[in-house]
Amino acid sequence: MMNAAPPLDFAQLLAAEITVVQRFIALLQEEQRQLRQNEIDALESTTKSKLQLAEELKEIGDVRRAYLNRQGFPRENDGHDVENWLIAQGNPRLLQAWHTLQNLARDAKSLNEINGQCIALLSRNTREQLNALTGQQANGIFYKPDGQAAPGESFRIRDAV
Repeated sequence: MMNAAPPLDFAQLLAAEITVVQRFIALLQEEQRQLRQNEIDALESTTKSKLQLAEELKEIGDVRRAYLNRQGFPRENDGHDVENWLIAQGNPRLLQAWHTLQNLARDAKSLNEINGQCIALLSRNTREQLNALTGQQANGIFYKPDGQAAPGESFRIRDAV
């Protein structure tokens, strides 16, 4: 069941997945730089590239999981059994590749979460700025020119004083 030695294509598969994850991390780092530099226009292209790489990662991950499934591993495993299996194979390079892939995946997840938090913060700041420009408070209350609250009413900015 889990005794077959991993073929060369498994090593190649891991190497390919590592390469794609490294590209994904580089793109996440670029996205983070763009967010910090407020390069909002550049984010559209980065987002498209990120979605393409995410799809590529999903596909290659599916191939790896299918291979492991054929080796007797359950579809959803925590990777610990795979690590033990790789140790039993006596191939330190393959085990190192597995560790590298796991570490890179954690790094990518962390970067993606940080970028998500940056995007949420930018979105909140933009919303607050728009609310300030339109006279709307975060709770939906508008204020009349005399400063009195006018819930439910809307006012437009007039260009005459």
